[in-house]
Amino acid sequence: MTHKILVSDDDIKLVAFLQERIKDRRFQFILALSLEQVIEQLENEDFFAAIVDFNIKDRSGKKLFEYILEKKIPTIVTLDELTLEAYDQITNYSIIDYVIDNNYAGKYYLADLLQGLEYFNNKKVLICYDNKSPQKLHSLVQTFHSLLFEPMLATSIKEAKSILGKEDFIKLIYIDADLKDGKGVDFCREIKENIKYKDTLIFAGAQNKTNLIQIKELRGKFYKSGVVNFISLPVDKEEFNTNLLSMMKIIKQKNRLDTYVETVDKYVLISITNLKGIIVYASDAFCKISGYSKEELIGKSHNIIRHPDMCSSLYKDMWETIKAGKVWSGEIKNKKKNGEYYWVSAKVEPIYDSVGEIMGYQSIRFDITDKKLVEELSLKDSLLGIYNRRKFTEILNYQFTIWNRFKNEFSIIFIDLDDFKVVNDLYGHSVGDRVLMEFSSVVSKAIRDVDSVCRWGGEEFVVICPYTDLNGAKNLAEKIRKEIEENEFDIIGEKTASFGVTTIKSGDTIESFIDRADNALYKAKTTGKNRVVTF
Repeated sequence: MTHKILVSDDDIKLVAFLQERIKDRRFQFILALSLEQVIEQLENEDFFAAIVDFNIKDRSGKKLFEYILEKKIPTIVTLDELTLEAYDQITNYSIIDYVIDNNYAGKYYLADLLQGLEYFNNKKVLICYDNKSPQKLHSLVQTFHSLLFEPMLATSIKEAKSILGKEDFIKLIYIDADLKDGKGVDFCREIKENIKYKDTLIFAGAQNKTNLIQIKELRGKFYKSGVVNFISLPVDKEEFNTNLLSMMKIIKQKNRLDTYVETVDKYVLISITNLKGIIVYASDAFCKISGYSKEELIGKSHNIIRHPDMCSSLYKDMWETIKAGKVWSGEIKNKKKNGEYYWVSAKVEPIYDSVGEIMGYQSIRFDITDKKLVEELSLKDSLLGIYNRRKFTEILNYQFTIWNRFKNEFSIIFIDLDDFKVVNDLYGHSVGDRVLMEFSSVVSKAIRDVDSVCRWGGEEFVVICPYTDLNGAKNLAEKIRKEIEENEFDIIGEKTASFGVTTIKSGDTIESFIDRADNALYKAKTTGKNRVVTF
C-alpha cells in the first residue's frame, strides 16, 4: 500500500532527504510549494499525512496547515525556530507533532515520525483507566489517536482481561496505577508473566497521585514489573512521542533480528559447546539433519554424531586449532541417529567473553551430502564399486599430511591377481569381470573399517592401512591371501594373488613409497606367486 505524503516546506531538499533516509517505496512524497498547489492537491488526492511549514499562510492570515487539518489529514508542522509564541499557537491544534527542520537532528526525527505513523496506523492500544479524571483521560486518548493508534478503553482489570481475550493484536497497553478492582502494578506483572504477551509494550502512569515520593515509588514498582515508560499525566506530548518512536525502532530491529534468528535456526546447522565440548545449543536444522531432538543433543558431546570413518587425527587437529583461538574448517562425515550418514562442510571457531577469554566454541555447518555422493561416484570404479586410482591418490596425500604433522604410521598393500590373463583368454572378458567383482568383494570383507581398498588398474589393487606398522600390514595381507586362496570362484574355481607390502618411513615421497610397494609385489610375482613380500 502506498502512503502519499503532502509536503509544503520552503526547504525543497527536504523531500530528497526523506526519500534517501526512509528508503521505502511505500512512501510517495508530493511537493506543493504554494497555497494554490496545496489546495489543488487536497481536492485531487487522498493523503496519509502532511508535512507543512508553520509560517505559510494565505492573505487573510490563515495558516496553511489549518486547511489541511480541516481535511482531517494527520499533520506535522515544521519550523526553522521555535519561539514561545509559536509554541503557544501549535499546542492549540491537534497536530501529530512539530519538527525544527533546520538541522539534521530534526530531519532524522521527521523521518522516524513518518515511519512511526506507518507502523502505528490502526494498531490497537488498550488504555486501562478508571476515568476519575476525564480531562487527563482525554489528553491520553488524544495523544495515542494523534499517532494513528486505535484506542480501546477499559475501566477495570476484569474489563481489560475480557478485551485482551478477544483481541489478538494488542501490542501496546497503558495501565494506570489505580483501577476499580485492583492495582495496576499487579495487573502489569500478571500480563508480563504470560508468554503470549512477551512482546507487548506496557506504559504506565498515575493520575491521582501528587506526592512526589509516592509517584517515585510507583514509577520504580512499574519499571521493575516490566513497563517501558512511566507517563506523567497530563501527557507531555514531545517526551511521549520521542519515547514511543524509540520503542518503535527497537521493536522493528528486534522483529528483524527475530526473523533472522528464526531463519538461521531453521536452515543453518549450528551448535555451540562449552570449553569441554559439551553441546549447549543446537539449531532446528542441526536437529533435523542428525535425527536427534534438542533434548537428546544438549548436554552431550559431538561424539554422539561421530562417524567411525573419520580419523581421530582430524578431531585432534580441530581441537588444537580452536583452543589456540583460530578458526578450523573442513569436511566431516557424521552419523545420524538412525545409523545413516551425512556430510557437512564445517567451520568451528572460539566464542569469547567480555574480557577476551574463550568461553566456548561455535560450529556452523552446511550439508554437502549430495556433493559428496557425486564426488564418490566419480571416485569409484564403475565396474567394482570400490575406489579408483584418483581416490587412492587423494587418500594417500591425506595420509602423508597426517604423517608429516603427527607421525602417525601407515602402510600400503599392493595386490595382483595371479594369471588373470588366462581367465580372459579361456573364459572371455565377461567372466573375467565377474571374477574381478568377486575378488574385490573378498578383499573388501577381509580388511578393517579404517582401511581403504582401491583399484590400481586392470587386476591390480591397493589397500591403504592407517595406523598400521609393517608387521600389522603383513598380517593383514596374509589374511587376505588366505581368504582368496580358499575362495571358490564362480566358473573358474580356485584363484590366488600376490602381495607387496611396505610402510612409511622418514624421507619418503609418494613416488618412493609406491615404488617400494611395487617392487615388493614384483618380487612376490617372480618368486612363485601366491605370497606376501615386504620391503
